[in-house]
Amino acid sequence: MEKGLSRTLAKEAKKKGICKEWLAALRSLNDREAMVDMYLRGIDFCLRNDYPTNNFIKAHFADIAPRMGVFVDSEISIENSPKCVCLGATFGVVKTDNFNVTEIFAKHHAELNVVAADNAFVMIDVFDNSVVNIHAHDRAKVCVNKYGDGGRVNIVVEEAEAQVKIRVKNQKTY
Repeated sequence: MEKGLSRTLAKEAKKKGICKEWLAALRSLNDREAMVDMYLRGIDFCLRNDYPTNNFIKAHFADIAPRMGVFVDSEISIENSPKCVCLGATFGVVKTDNFNVTEIFAKHHAELNVVAADNAFVMIDVFDNSVVNIHAHDRAKVCVNKYGDGGRVNIVVEEAEAQVKIRVKNQKTY
């Protein structure tokens, strides 16, 4: 099944313009976890091209994607995850504290409350109609890249030593 799945993914990726090197790597995969890992490593291509579709992810990776940090139409409560990709109508809380680092991607209609505390560093990319509410405490640092006109970023709490930086990009995606 996995080999057929990688071929299906490769066929669609080729239509979207994936480079030859990554296409060959994708075709060679025999393991669904490796496919999700490749998705995370190539997140810029995947988000730019809505690849694979949310329905495809739910149909073929619903059992493993969440534990690897990929959520589609889910209610989440995540703590100190290195990566958190929130697609579709995903909503919930992403907390990062101590000296942890989290990279968050909010796409489609995701609605997130991001809590950064202690000396945490959080990087967030916001796309489409996503809404991200930031709660920055202690000496936490939060950097947001907002793409397009539809998403919203709200700073709910920014304590004196915390830093929140929002960069508005003049493009819809990467």
